[in-house]
Amino acid sequence: MSQFAAGVLWLLVNALPAGALGAQSAVGRTTTLDGRVLDGTFTVAEEGAARVVGELALDLPLSAVVSFESATVRSEPNTAPHRVWLRSGLELPALTLAGRPATPGQPAALLVTLPGTSTLPGTTVVELPLGAVAAFRQGGTERPEPSSFVADRADPPSNQDLLHVLKDGKPVRSSVAVTGFGAGTLDFELRGKEYDFPFEGVTGVVFGKNTGFAADRQPRPRSTVTLASGVRLEGRLVSLDNRCRLRLDEGVVVDVPSDTVVRIDVASDQLRWLGELTPKVEQVPAFDRVWPWLVDRCHAGPGLVLGGKVFARGVCLVPRTRLTYELPGAFDWFEAVVGIDDRAGPQAHADFRVLADGQELFVARGRTRGMPPETVHVSLAGKRTLVIEVDFGKNYDLGDYCVVADARVVRL
Repeated sequence: MSQFAAGVLWLLVNALPAGALGAQSAVGRTTTLDGRVLDGTFTVAEEGAARVVGELALDLPLSAVVSFESATVRSEPNTAPHRVWLRSGLELPALTLAGRPATPGQPAALLVTLPGTSTLPGTTVVELPLGAVAAFRQGGTERPEPSSFVADRADPPSNQDLLHVLKDGKPVRSSVAVTGFGAGTLDFELRGKEYDFPFEGVTGVVFGKNTGFAADRQPRPRSTVTLASGVRLEGRLVSLDNRCRLRLDEGVVVDVPSDTVVRIDVASDQLRWLGELTPKVEQVPAFDRVWPWLVDRCHAGPGLVLGGKVFARGVCLVPRTRLTYELPGAFDWFEAVVGIDDRAGPQAHADFRVLADGQELFVARGRTRGMPPETVHVSLAGKRTLVIEVDFGKNYDLGDYCVVADARVVRL
C-alpha cells in the first residue's frame, strides 16, 4: 500500500463514526522479526498463518510477527467501575458483572462485560468459569472498596473464600465457601449452612488459593491484544479477520470486532519481552530511598510514554539501577526504545547503558525529558547475559523515570 493510498484510507475511515462500516478487517502497520515494516491488511488464520496484504501479499507464520498497530482505530481508554482478577494473573476491567448458575455439564460462571468507548459501547461478554477467577471487585459509588480487600488479594486463605458485602448499609467480611450463583444471588456455605445473598450487594470476593483451578498457560506464540477501550487481553491468537479471537489461559475464547483492536504484540520462542524475564537487580539509592523498577508501567502511572507515544511493554527504572538477565537461549538481537518518560520531573537527567557479557553495546548520556526517544538495536550473537543500566546524570535524581520500551530479545 503506497503512502498516498494509506493516507486516503485513513481519511475515509476516520471521517465516519467508529463502527459505521460494520466490523472491518485489521488495517495498519505490521512489524516482523527481521525488521520489515509492512502497511496493509493483517489477517491470521486458525492454523496460525499470518498474511499482510498491501502493495504485495506476504504470507508468514505468526511467530515471525513482532507487532501490529492499527491505522484506523483510535485509542479511547474508558474507566470501568468493576475489576476481575483471573488465576492466570490477567486483570480485566468490567462494565458490568453478573452470575450464571451452573447447568448440566457447565459450571457456574461470572459474566464480565468488557468496557467499550463512546462510539463503540461495551457489548463483549466474557463468560469465566468461577473456578478460574481469583477475585472480583464490584465497585461504584454505592460500593466503596472494603478496607482489607487489597490485603486479602495479596494473601488469600488456602481453602476458604472471603466474601465482602454491604448488609444494612454496613460493610461485612465473612470467611465462606462460595458454591455458585442463583437467580440474582451469590450462593455460599457458612459454618455448614447454605446461604444466598443478593449479588448487587456483594462488594467483592477473594477466592482461596485452593478453591479454584490453575490456568493452563497457552503455548507460544502468545499475543497481547490492546483494545480501543484500554483493555489488554493475553493468550493465544486463534484468528483475525473481521473478528479478533483470542484464547485466554483459562481456555475461554474472547471474540471482539477487529475494528476495536488498537494493537497486537506477539511473543514467540523467537522473541522474548524483557518484562517476561527475571533479572538480578542491583540498586544504589538516591537520597537513601530505593525506588522499585517496574514492568509495563512508570512510577508516574500506567503505561510508558515517550515523545507522546504510549508503549504497553517495557521496563521503567530510577537511577542507579542495573538489571542483569541470563538469556534463556541463543538470541541474535536486543531491541528497544529508550528515553525519559514524558511524565518525569522537569530536571530529569540520566545515562543509559546496554552491555552483553561485559561488553558495552550502547550508551546514551545526558538524556532529559522532552528529548526524542532513541532506538536500540544491538547484536547478541554468542552472548549469554544482557545488562540494562541507568545511572545518575548531572542532577543526581529528580524524577528520573528512565524508560526502556518495547524491550525484547530476538532470534531470527
